[in-house]
Amino acid sequence: MHRNWPDTQVRGEIREFNREFLELVCEDSSPGAAFGLASPVRQRLRLLAPAQRQSIAETPCLLAAFSLLPLRSASRGVADAPLPAARRAQADAARLFAASLLVWLWHTAREDPLLAALCIGPGRLGVEHLSSAGFRELQRTAAGAADCLEARFCRNLRLWPDLVRAASSSDGQLRTATRLSIVQLTLVSRV
Repeated sequence: MHRNWPDTQVRGEIREFNREFLELVCEDSSPGAAFGLASPVRQRLRLLAPAQRQSIAETPCLLAAFSLLPLRSASRGVADAPLPAARRAQADAARLFAASLLVWLWHTAREDPLLAALCIGPGRLGVEHLSSAGFRELQRTAAGAADCLEARFCRNLRLWPDLVRAASSSDGQLRTATRLSIVQLTLVSRV
């Protein structure tokens, strides 16, 4: 009998999204900030061992967010400038991740609005707005979603440095408390 199966499944899905997002952040070689994270934070993330990054991925909320995701947007008609192969691969990975996350959030908003509110937060991209979007509208939005992809709470001066610092610590209680702090931020956030 799988008494906690749905909860375990959702936690596993969030962990997978978090792990993939951390890989995107670490593989991005652009100078300066990327996904809203300053270069020093990204550099410290890159230096973490895989098990330490996995510790951050265990955060019970999504680490990725959309800064702004205007549904009903028309697809862009402007061609992107040619990119070197490595940069193009990074951009493709970000587009695929953003589209996957958007569809997961859309489905979650329709099936479990409370979980969606925890994942999305009460601000910019409302659960009701997302759940009412049609598939074609979602598909058009997904085309440009990577441009809006960012680290969740990247404007919070302490969260991401604390996550990296805690992942490097041998103190399991510190790692757990730091990962859980994002839940508190989600509940009090209005933006």
